[in-house]
Amino acid sequence: MVFNSYSFILIYLPVCVAGFHLLKRTKVPALAKYFLLCASLFFYGLHNLRSLLVLCISVMLNYALSLYLCREEAAFRKAVLTAGIVLDLGALIYCKYLLFFEDVSNSLFHTQFGAIPLIVPLGISFYTFTQIAYLVDAYREMVRYSFSDYALFITFFPKITVGPIALASEMIPQFKRAVTEKCDPVLLSKGLVGLSFGLAKKVLLADSLAKYVDWGFNNLSALGTTNAILVMLAYTMQIYFDFSGYCDMATGICLMLGLDLVRNFDSPYRALSVTEFWKRWHISLTRFFRRYVYFPLGGNRKGRVRTVLNRLLIFLLSGLWHGASLNFLIWGGIHGLGIIVSKALAPVSVRWPKVIRFLLTFTFVNLAWVYFRAPDLPTAHAFFAQLFAGGFVPVNIEFIAAATPNACNILQWLFMRFTPLSTYYTGMVIVLSLLGFAVFASVKMKNTDERMDHFKPTGRLAAACSILLVLGILSLSEISKFIYVNF
Repeated sequence: MVFNSYSFILIYLPVCVAGFHLLKRTKVPALAKYFLLCASLFFYGLHNLRSLLVLCISVMLNYALSLYLCREEAAFRKAVLTAGIVLDLGALIYCKYLLFFEDVSNSLFHTQFGAIPLIVPLGISFYTFTQIAYLVDAYREMVRYSFSDYALFITFFPKITVGPIALASEMIPQFKRAVTEKCDPVLLSKGLVGLSFGLAKKVLLADSLAKYVDWGFNNLSALGTTNAILVMLAYTMQIYFDFSGYCDMATGICLMLGLDLVRNFDSPYRALSVTEFWKRWHISLTRFFRRYVYFPLGGNRKGRVRTVLNRLLIFLLSGLWHGASLNFLIWGGIHGLGIIVSKALAPVSVRWPKVIRFLLTFTFVNLAWVYFRAPDLPTAHAFFAQLFAGGFVPVNIEFIAAATPNACNILQWLFMRFTPLSTYYTGMVIVLSLLGFAVFASVKMKNTDERMDHFKPTGRLAAACSILLVLGILSLSEISKFIYVNF
């Protein structure tokens, strides 16, 4: 089951929200918490029962280790912590990176390894990092929670598959508080804002832009510089609206349940430097690496050379976390170098005009995304060959035909009915307008979190949310996965 499906929006979510609030009103409000836990396990188990089994074993094992780490008098606490982290990372490497390391080993050392992982559990990268953070915090702070609280925290359905990477100290106290508080109509309304805007981002923008991107990477030789720029820009918009759309929906769902989920995006394409971009993009992942890897390595306290190496390592790990391929490793390395250069130029670049800093940062991010999207290095390099040496050619008519959303067919017919424009030019107007709106919305318009922060129940907002929700639901005929589900 995925967020952008009829079964989730029309059946699962209403049952979860209504059931949770009804159970809170019983004589045993804690039943609401167990209801959420069962609903979360059901949500995850619908994907794959073997994945659910792996998740349950992981949850029980990590909780047992955390109990030991919470005992100040226990011996070998550091060794137990290390063992727990090694077990978690070992499971992640086996499930997600085994084939990658086998390919590297077979290529470099001419070995003949051929093992195949039995399963790749959904969201393993996210819940592995969440549990590692919990073990480290249990070791440092020795805070103990009940098993039911911990199990709900790890398996909680709004964040189990695509994050964000929340901390136990942020979520578990909220679970305890939410089951005792009355249902708040304001939070329900704010939650609907997040849900409707997030769904619209995914199905109306990200999925429409995916057609631009898929056509481009399937027809590299036909691109030229003009079409390559459009395809590259389309993917930059697609991945933002796809991932932030999921996070907006997750935030909205949590608000409906009386919970506040950690913020994961803050309009990253407004950034004026690479450093600022990573303060706005996938905030919870950046926080994890800074808190649990960068600082323990010494951060910026070990001299300039060590600081540079630490930053580069963090982004190489970040790239590898996203996927088991050289493409992601290179993407992470590019951003690591970008951070290093951005930090070095900060005393000077701060005096540059904002428009120059914005354009440099935005261009850098766009170019780096090519490695993220391309299925392999030869494809990425072929794309760059078209981008820089393909020549400025007219927008490809096949690109326009493939990228024009089906929902815009009536609009195209109206253009052709009342203007002298041909199919080619009306299609170009629609395609470029959609891409232009996506860029404008990502840079200049309020993001969903800002709208919820300044929430005021008005008729205009209710109408906008209703329209977006209806359009989003009507556009669910072709269900597509969220991009970050793959990670």
